[in-house]
Amino acid sequence: MPEKPIIVFDLDGTLIDSRADLTDAVNEVRQLRGLQPLTLQQVISYVGDGQRNLMKRAIPGLDDDDLTTACHQMSACYAKRLTAKTILYPGVAETLPILAQRFNLCVVSNKNDDAVKAILQNLKVFQHFAATVGGGRCKKLKPDAEPLLLAASLCGTTLEGGWVVGDHRTDMAAAKNAGMKACFCAYGFGIQDTQRADAVIQHFNQLLEILHF
Repeated sequence: MPEKPIIVFDLDGTLIDSRADLTDAVNEVRQLRGLQPLTLQQVISYVGDGQRNLMKRAIPGLDDDDLTTACHQMSACYAKRLTAKTILYPGVAETLPILAQRFNLCVVSNKNDDAVKAILQNLKVFQHFAATVGGGRCKKLKPDAEPLLLAASLCGTTLEGGWVVGDHRTDMAAAKNAGMKACFCAYGFGIQDTQRADAVIQHFNQLLEILHF
């Protein structure tokens, strides 16, 4: 086992509550196309499987080229409001520096990598992470293990003895595919489905108990 094992965090629904900003960005794209806004609940039910799937669900019937255009529009709309309404979940700011004493902390998100870095910097927690891997850094997204392996490589460790912490089925599946333990964040806005988890937390600071601090 490496001296400092890794914890791979999801971002949306795990470290940050980004529901309002995501909803506003999706609805701006819909407005550009003459469509009525969706509710926050509708938009969030579409989140968790990458941007293309989000836009495919939010604007049904797009062909591949138009879907690509919609994704570019979504990126532009979201970039204007990354942390306009987005906040850290309770306990995140206080718990991360404690975890960083014994673990290499990484963020692996299907969100664009530049957006991941900007959000963590804006919310003043970027310094706690040894690496970030967003969408576009790898050919494959979660639930594939590839972005987790890249995160481990970037911080000079392995996945052995590590954890994936996330609020969605893709995170739990990624942990399984990478041979890691999985912690499901029940406070988030994702869904677990039938994916297994080694631990379930209702509050971020419960990680300290799970990891025996």
